[in-house]
Amino acid sequence: MSRNTESPVDVDEALTHIDSRGAKIRKEQLERTLSQLQADSELTADQRLAVERLSERLVDRLLAVPRASLQDAAQNADEETIETAMSLFE
Repeated sequence: MSRNTESPVDVDEALTHIDSRGAKIRKEQLERTLSQLQADSELTADQRLAVERLSERLVDRLLAVPRASLQDAAQNADEETIETAMSLFE
């Protein structure tokens, strides 16, 4: 565990950081994909909704493990793991 003179890392802040990064990437990729699909043919409202839901599920699944690891780290007061996770999702 690292010894840091700064205040301890807040796990809620780390989780928010990870969720924000995931949401940003999801939005960027969703817009890109919908634009490409729309250029090829007209999307129905149902098709657009299906793509949006898919993007949400993918991000949720991909971030589930880092979120669980952060929650475990918080329970064990493992600031180093929390700091590492934050740096990985910058």
